[in-house]
Parts: sequence; structure tokens; C-alpha cells
Amino acid sequence: MNNTTNNETGLGNINRQEDELKRKLLLSFYVIVLFFTVVGNTLVCLAIYIDQRLRSPTNWFIASLAVSDLFYGLAGLPFRIVVNVTALTYLSLCYLWIWVDMVCAAASMANLAVISVDRYLKITKPFSYHKHMTKKRSFLAIGGVWLYAPILASFAIIKWPGAHGVIIDVSHDLCFNDNKVFYTVANIVAFLSPLIVLIVSYSLIFRTALSHFNKMKDMIVGSSSKEDRRKQRSIVRDFKATKTLAIVLGTFTVCWLPFFIMFTISYYNPNYLRHFPLKVQRAIYYLFFFILPNLNSACNPVIYAYFNIEYRRAFKKIMWSLCEDSSRDQTFRRRKSSLTSFFQANLVRRGSPQDYIADDKNHNDRKSFLNGNTETTHV
Repeated sequence: MNNTTNNETGLGNINRQEDELKRKLLLSFYVIVLFFTVVGNTLVCLAIYIDQRLRSPTNWFIASLAVSDLFYGLAGLPFRIVVNVTALTYLSLCYLWIWVDMVCAAASMANLAVISVDRYLKITKPFSYHKHMTKKRSFLAIGGVWLYAPILASFAIIKWPGAHGVIIDVSHDLCFNDNKVFYTVANIVAFLSPLIVLIVSYSLIFRTALSHFNKMKDMIVGSSSKEDRRKQRSIVRDFKATKTLAIVLGTFTVCWLPFFIMFTISYYNPNYLRHFPLKVQRAIYYLFFFILPNLNSACNPVIYAYFNIEYRRAFKKIMWSLCEDSSRDQTFRRRKSSLTSFFQANLVRRGSPQDYIADDKNHNDRKSFLNGNTETTHV
């Protein structure tokens, strides 16, 4: 009996050590993702604000997407870090966390849908695009996204009929929303519908883009006019921009699609993973619920920097500007320090104010002696 007790105690200690290690690894992951999410998406917003060549409707939609990711980095991830360190005991904070998560997710998906429609208009109707997609209309679309996201998130924290609503499971240190009907509808409205729009739009975009690209190559063969070369560069640039945004779409789908599928299934069948070994269950749970969804917000700036030359140029410009400002400040401090040292050294060599007075008196005495006055004698 003592041996059994000792074995159980040893297994309990091992499990606690494993849980502590997982907690520390997850905490480190959250902190790293938080840093890259905030820095990367801030760079995207600054690039669009500083570089006039990036001020276009498509890039304003990208800026809106970056703001949603930045908001998640500043408001959503800190909640996960705090919960990973200590238990969440206040129900009001649990409500706030669920609301913030829902706003960020809904805004990101809606922004991606708007970007795909904008790309579709740009590629399929290049001559009338600027007429239809004006600055006012693009800002109205962005405003609609940011009006829709908080409204949908507000429905998430309402206690629906037949649901328990937002609760805190103290025994497991969990904050969750037990609202099966709402999340089923929300997954269809906020994720599945935008995903269908994305897939249809980009399918049409790539078909049209390839057709335009081939026609333009055939038309320009043997022609070397400046206008034809300009059109060719414009089509190539649009095609590359579409490819970059398609990679953003693919990354978003890989990061979020498994989560939404498993999250919806878990409401109807909580033990759907029980047929897998325990280690596989944990790996699936951590990968699709904690790692990939949180990683997505930090991926987009990396994609822009790697695949889009305009963003890469703007990022370099910002970094060089920051380095030059820092170097200029250091140079100013060094010069200021050198000037201060120079004046201090001169004062030391010349002496104190009393020394100046003594030198003055000695000079007058020497002058009197040379004039024949010998009454004054200094020892």
C-alpha cells in the first residue's frame, strides 16, 4: 500500500512538472508573438502613413487588417499571458476578454473579405476601378467593418435562452462562454461566409489575372512604346500584389479553419478526440487552439516584407530613419559632452575668480615699479 502511495505521489509530481513546463513554454510563446505582432503591424501602419505610394484603397484595407491584428496584440494576447500566470477570478474581465477576442477575429475576417472584393474589382475592371473605389467608399467600407465587429461581439456576451452564458470554471481556471447556438450561428456568419467570399473572389481573380497577363504579353510583343511598357508593368505589379494577398488568405485559412471546425464540434461532442492517444490529443489541442490562431496576427507583416517590394522598401526607410535619429542623438550628446569638457578644462587652467583678482593686483604693482614707485612691496 505504501508503494502504491509513493508511486501515485511520484506520478503526481511528474505531471505537475510537465504542466509547469508547458505553462512556461506557452508563456514564452505568447510573449514572443506579442512582440512581433505589435512591432510588425505598427510598421505596416507607419509604412502606409509615411509612404505616399502606399496610400491607395487596397493598402487602406490592409491598414485596417493591421489595426485589427495590432488590437489583438495589445488587448487580446495580454489576457492570455495574465491567465497563463494567474487565475482569472473576475467575471467582468472574463466578459471583456471574450468581447475583445470576438472583435479582433470578426474584424480580421471581414477585412480579408473586403480586401478580396477590392482585388477582384481591381483585376477584373482596371479602367473603372478608380471611378468606383473612391477614397470615400473605401473609408465607408472600413467603417462598416469596425461597426459590424463590435456589434457581433456584443451578441457574444449576451446570455441567450437555454445557454449558461459567460462563466468561470474555478476548478480548471477557465473562462469561457457556454453558448452553443450563438457560436454556431457566429461561425457561419463571421467565418464561413467570409471564407466563401474569399475563395470565390480569388478564384475569379486568378483566372482573370492570368488571362489579362497572357493577352498583354501577346499584344506587347513587337511593340516598344512607352504606354505599352507602362501597362505591362502595371499588370505585373497587380498580379504580384494579388499573389501576396492570396498568401495572406492561405495563411489565415491554415491558422483559423481547424480552430473553427474543432471549436464548433466541441459544443456538440466534447469527447470527439477521445479515439486518439492522450499525447496526440494534447498536441492537437495546443496546436490548433493556442499556437496557430495566435500566430496568425504576427504572420502578415512578415508576408508583406518578404513578398511585396513596396512594403519592403517602406520598412527599410522607417528602420533607416530610426537608426539615423538614434545616431544623430548620440552624436549630439557626444558633441555636447565634448564642449562641456572643453569649457571646464579652460576654467581649470585659468583658475578661479580670486586668481583673476590676484593677477590683476600683481600686474598693477609691476606697472607701479616700472614707473619708479617703490613704496609698495609684496612678499
